[in-house]
Amino acid sequence: MFFLFLLLLALFLAPWLGLVLFLVPIFLLLVMIPFGFALRSFFWVFAGPTQLLSVFFNAKVRRNHALEHATANVLEERLGLSLSLSGYAVEDGFFVDGPCSPSDLHGAAREALSRLREGEADLALHRRCGTTIVVVNLLASVAFLLLLWATGHLSLLGVVVALLVANGFGPLLSPLVQRYLTTDARVEGMEILGVEVRFSRSSSWGVHLAFPSRLFVATRQPGQVLTAEVIR
Repeated sequence: MFFLFLLLLALFLAPWLGLVLFLVPIFLLLVMIPFGFALRSFFWVFAGPTQLLSVFFNAKVRRNHALEHATANVLEERLGLSLSLSGYAVEDGFFVDGPCSPSDLHGAAREALSRLREGEADLALHRRCGTTIVVVNLLASVAFLLLLWATGHLSLLGVVVALLVANGFGPLLSPLVQRYLTTDARVEGMEILGVEVRFSRSSSWGVHLAFPSRLFVATRQPGQVLTAEVIR
């Protein structure tokens, strides 16, 4: 209330301040937001396809990505649909963050691999996959740039329309993009080597600390030679 009183007093003593306070948000809405969205769109129209194609051309990551999704789906079936999980795949396995133990994760990963081998290809798709974020951003960027090309000027309306289009169609397109670009449910010959607790390290005042940060499911691809690791 005190700050509101000061604001009203300032407006009474300096009426021009009210005009400034009115024009600043209008300027941000009509100029800066569309301009910033345009810059973001130019970035995503190149970054989006690059991210998707980098996964598409890496067969190991695609198979691990499929197994990661299948494992998350199995965990959610076992422990509850509200389970909050996140993760990402790499060439030698995948990481998982969330409320699950190493034994739960190992069991779910083994079941997921078995079910994928039996032909449950839809298990490799997940509604909260990061692919959806990429697809939504890419659609918003393309829609906005098309509107910019058609109308010839930046506008807040163009931002709103682009976001509506992207959020309406992005989640619908994501399963197709996952199926054909970012996952590969053909996991015959893959093996699960085990589940590791990966540690993050930090140091402060000469004291070095290590604490559990996430779980990692190690896998071996078909034909991949298992190499020994030296632990120091």
